[in-house]
Parts: sequence; C-alpha cells; structure tokens
Amino acid sequence: MSKAKSLAVEVQSYKSLSDFGYNVAKRADAIRADGAWALDNIPNFIEGCSPEARVELNEGFRQRASELPKYAEVVYGIVDGNIIPLSQLSGDAPKEQFKVNVAMVFSYSQQQIGAMKSEDPAKYNVIFDLRDRVNKYCSNRFNDLKAAAKKVLKERDPDSHTRAATLSFGEFIDKTLDTLKTRCKSAEARGNDPTANSKALDAAIIAFKVKLEVTK
Repeated sequence: MSKAKSLAVEVQSYKSLSDFGYNVAKRADAIRADGAWALDNIPNFIEGCSPEARVELNEGFRQRASELPKYAEVVYGIVDGNIIPLSQLSGDAPKEQFKVNVAMVFSYSQQQIGAMKSEDPAKYNVIFDLRDRVNKYCSNRFNDLKAAAKKVLKERDPDSHTRAATLSFGEFIDKTLDTLKTRCKSAEARGNDPTANSKALDAAIIAFKVKLEVTK
C-alpha cells in the first residue's frame, strides 16, 4: 500500500461540545454563503455549469486536495522494473526515482495517459490511481457546492422546484439534451473519461431530433 493511501484524514480538535457545535454551525454558514455565491456569480450553475467554469473550479479543488494528507506527494523508486514507494524500501535509495503529486498527474493530457497505459503500465497505475482519486474528490466538492446552491435557491424561491416540474415534454427534452452536452464537455475537460465525445453526441442528438420530427 502506498503512503498516500495509508494516511488518515485530517482530525479536528475541540475544547468542548459547545465549541464543536459552534464550529459546525460556522462551517454550515460558510457552505451556504458559498452556495449563494455560486448561484449569483456562475451562470446557469445549477442547470448546467459551463465546461470553462467547471475547469476553473476543479483547479481550486485540486489545489485544496494537494494540501490534504490523503493526496500527499509520494516518491517512488524503480527497482528491477518495479515501482515502489521509497518509504517501503530499505538500504540505499535507488538511483532512478520519480515523484507523484497532484500537479504532476494532471500535467498529462488524456492522450498521454492512454499511451502510458500500454507503454509503461507500472508508472501508469500509480499516476492514474492518484488522478482518479483526486477527480472523485473534485466531483464530490462540486456536488457539495451544487447542493448548497439548491438549498439557497429553495430558500429564495420555494416554488422553484414546482415550476420546474411543470415543463412541457418538449422543454424537458431540450433541457435534458443541453445537460447531456454540458456534462460531455465537462468530462472531456477533466480528461478522465474516454467515453465522452462531443462530436459523436452532437451527431446522435441530431439523429434523435430528426427521428422525433418524423414520428410526430
């Protein structure tokens, strides 16, 4: 097991339950404020956050991830073709070493990652592992922010969900297709999903709309 996987999450310390409760409430207020900021400053944040905004948000999420022990940098040594964390080796450190950290694993393009999988599978495994875990962290933080924004929207406009549910079927289709396009572009921007293909999706949507018109 690598050092990055064995490290525990950060543990907070509180003087009392009252102190703990105060901090819980303070963080909840901060999360709500962040949700309100996203709602007010990121166009269509809930309905369909743009790929450009998502990329910028992920940059911030990754920066935070790099500060957490769970995603800490690990130095690996290459011994007889095997990639092993230096922390697990004894004796003299091997001459061939490389560092794996958040910035490093996201410096590769999706094409480079794909090529590495066949050309250097051992190195690919350690790089992909951290890249995949950080992507999940970023996705969870985005979902947290989106949930906070939805709560703020509901507070501001309690009828918002009711009105959304009364969309016509045609409007529902258009909204769903727009969501598919946005999610596909976001997946392409993240570079970790080979199934995301905007050109193929656009072609499929055109074919769907043509078929829908024919059957009317």
